[in-house]
Amino acid sequence: MTTTMWRDRLTAVNSGLLAALFFLIPMQIAPVYILTGLMLAFWLIEGRWLEKWQALRSNPVFWLFQAYFWWVVVSLLWTADLAAGWHMVSRYLFFLLSALYFTVARREHAGRYLVAFAIGVALCDLLATYNWVHLNHYPDWPNGLRAQKDAMETAPFVDRILFGPALAFAGYVGAWKALTTSGRQRITWSISVLGAFAVLSFSGSRVGMISFSLMMALLAFQKLAGRKMLATASAAAVLAGCALGLYALSDTITKQRIGLMLSESHQLDTAINESLPHRYKMAVNTLHIIGEHPWLGVGAGDFVAEYKTVNDQQSPAWMPTRNPHNQLLFNLATTGVLGGVLLFAVWVAPPWLTRHWPDDGLGPLRIGLPLFYFFICLSESYIWRSNTGLMFMLFSALLYGPRPTSLPGEAAHPPAAPRRDAAPASG
Repeated sequence: MTTTMWRDRLTAVNSGLLAALFFLIPMQIAPVYILTGLMLAFWLIEGRWLEKWQALRSNPVFWLFQAYFWWVVVSLLWTADLAAGWHMVSRYLFFLLSALYFTVARREHAGRYLVAFAIGVALCDLLATYNWVHLNHYPDWPNGLRAQKDAMETAPFVDRILFGPALAFAGYVGAWKALTTSGRQRITWSISVLGAFAVLSFSGSRVGMISFSLMMALLAFQKLAGRKMLATASAAAVLAGCALGLYALSDTITKQRIGLMLSESHQLDTAINESLPHRYKMAVNTLHIIGEHPWLGVGAGDFVAEYKTVNDQQSPAWMPTRNPHNQLLFNLATTGVLGGVLLFAVWVAPPWLTRHWPDDGLGPLRIGLPLFYFFICLSESYIWRSNTGLMFMLFSALLYGPRPTSLPGEAAHPPAAPRRDAAPASG
């Protein structure tokens, strides 16, 4: 086997490992680290440093992601608790690994990555459905795999805080594929959307239900974008239909959580430590921290201590937190104005930076991914959380990593020069 052949084989193996990471998005994060370590080892053995450097050097999204990560590292210079600071840095490690993921992702393998993600979510859907039936109708059945959040949690591996967004985005991807494929593929993808819808209805994930409805509305708008009035009206109708449908079909516990959210919205200052008021109080207290440290923040490691100080002064009856449940406020409080600007750029800039790329059919997802994360990060620091941080990075690698080549409908590229070690053509 020639050097080029075994390097090509390592490239193919790493792309397969990347597909495995897509499969693991809604599951436990530990295997992801193991497979990423294996991928990194193959990546180092493979070499091709100039080729990889050229791909990264010309990719502005990669540099944006690196700037976001390294500014968190720089903030350690003014943090008091370095141990907590390095732990915070580790939470954003996927951004550092963008060098690996961006050069491993293959545009021609986009279909297998999306299928792997859909299969992983579908498996979790089946396990969650079993858990729901077991908890609500057949308590004598054997216990299934369940995240240990509360007695009625149905998600199998990670709790509803992480599982709900994965379900919602899988629903969006499935609906987009159903609209852009035909035959059996369309039927299969449509079933995956119905599965996500069904599980969301009893998941207890309010963020998942709302974000799913918003993404379905976005997809309707994207599909009819050429006719603005019709697109807007259709998006509004889909948004209302999905939200009402999910609520109507939701189980008692999920309905109670939604009703509780509505009732809590009228007592933000008095319903101490309840879900929505607590998020409101965390936002207010974090704004106090930002007001006291506007330019550089408190540093990556000092949020917990600073928040406790402010909480003791402003709202001593409320529980402290290690995370304000808002990614933008979190970044502003820990890394200052530049950290907030970099986070906003991570959401907004990639679709703009890649707007002149040739059409490879993935354009709607390039818009959908940052909009989805912008919304869900208003209620939780989802870039900072493990599984959702992984999901953001993997889809970013697929959508913004390798530049599209050999696209349907475009003039063919000139043939590459033959390799020196290639065998001469016969005849």
